[in-house]
Amino acid sequence: MTTGDQGALPGRKQSVRDRALPLQVRFVPGESTGSYVTRLAARNGLAVGRLLDSIGKGKSKAVDPRYTELYMNRAGRDRLATLTGLPLERLTTALISTRDEQLLPEGRGGPVWVWPWQPRGGYLVRGCALCAASRGVGGPVWLMQPDQWRICVRHGRFSDNSRDDAVPFVDLSPGPHVVEAERRRLALVRRLGAVGRALVADAFGVLAHEAVGMPRLGSQRTVPLRLLPTVVEVAYAMARLEKRRLERRVTPDDYDAWEIEVGKGMNWSVSRVLTLWSRLHGPLSAQAASPRSPGVRLAPEAPHAVVGEMASVDEVTCVPWQVLAVGERPYG
Repeated sequence: MTTGDQGALPGRKQSVRDRALPLQVRFVPGESTGSYVTRLAARNGLAVGRLLDSIGKGKSKAVDPRYTELYMNRAGRDRLATLTGLPLERLTTALISTRDEQLLPEGRGGPVWVWPWQPRGGYLVRGCALCAASRGVGGPVWLMQPDQWRICVRHGRFSDNSRDDAVPFVDLSPGPHVVEAERRRLALVRRLGAVGRALVADAFGVLAHEAVGMPRLGSQRTVPLRLLPTVVEVAYAMARLEKRRLERRVTPDDYDAWEIEVGKGMNWSVSRVLTLWSRLHGPLSAQAASPRSPGVRLAPEAPHAVVGEMASVDEVTCVPWQVLAVGERPYG
């Protein structure tokens, strides 16, 4: 049975809805499309498969949105926007997987959707229940995130892509320094954009070097909490050099001065690995510089390339050594 068959009445053909559903649910920023569509169907008393009939064609077994993501092509996305009764811009702002780079390729068969067994990129991470409740959402919400964890700075909760309902989150009230570190990380990414994300990934990479002796991501469920305060300090130190490098304002003497500076502020093993990192981020050719309009962020350059919205730490970092723990991950 396809999803489109679920909930159908015997002897009756299902109709395709071409107008907004009578009952709507509020968007949760960063929510997965599968999570949102599941909530929207339940609000209107529909099986998910019946709602999907109005989005387009697709075949899949009923899938729990905590395990995989729903994708569609441009025509299917337009149909979903119609069902919500909201402008397309609102939809793509809230649901990451409906943005252009996540769409299925266009074919000749009209609107289509697919619900594969694994997300095509990123991870499904449990959303903060208190944030969801503030939007009138009572059940679990699943977000699409580039990495396998997330910290809610508003409510001080750490969640990940574990499906263990017994421990859905970690309360960070005993560790306010971790929440503050996350605020600083978010501020860096807001200021530098993709460059900020690359620097955070590189900072996790620096701490993964065997000379540092810290646990690698994936070795324990709460390792990100242990690493994050130091990661943020390292990323900010990197940013002091990287911004000047991308602006073609860095000299060999600047590298020497920066290494002395980080040597004073970091322990010996971290500063040593930071020196290795700086060798990967050597000076850029002045001839390669392109004009930048005021207010436009710097873009990542070699050794980094395009930083995808759903690219994880280990996909973004430029360090050549292993960032993730070898073997089974503790998430999920």
